[in-house]
Amino acid sequence: MVFLENYYEILLLVHLFATFVLVGSMTHNLLIVIGYVRGKFGRQKLEWFYVRVSLWAYTIVYIIGVLIYPAYGARIRHPYFDPELPWATGLFEVKEHWGAVGLAMIFVYYFLRKSFQPAQEKDKLFLYVPLCLLLNVILWYKVVIGCYLTLLKGSW
Repeated sequence: MVFLENYYEILLLVHLFATFVLVGSMTHNLLIVIGYVRGKFGRQKLEWFYVRVSLWAYTIVYIIGVLIYPAYGARIRHPYFDPELPWATGLFEVKEHWGAVGLAMIFVYYFLRKSFQPAQEKDKLFLYVPLCLLLNVILWYKVVIGCYLTLLKGSW
């Protein structure tokens, strides 16, 4: 018996739902932040809301991913990916390493946004905008690779 194996499907669905929330909030956040570069600051409250939602969603996605990893490793990775598709294991590991980097970055992003008002402190946008873009790149990379790996072997 593997840790939380009986709850794998439920945890995986919650992981998926939280990922939808995360993708939506981070993508919408990016669209507003791109507006900051153009001098459009009318949606600062909404953007701050998306930052908070993104922080919580990313944290929840990450924690649930950690909880389902033992069952994934025992039932999918070790018996299927490792012997038959070792490159898929490598792809998964790269995805997870970027996920850990993204987790640290989302906290930096949150505290940076909490500490300034974009319309009044435009000089801080030189760090804030690229950080938002990089977080979105990491997130979308993880989603695309996660979906691809699920298509290879989604369940036992």
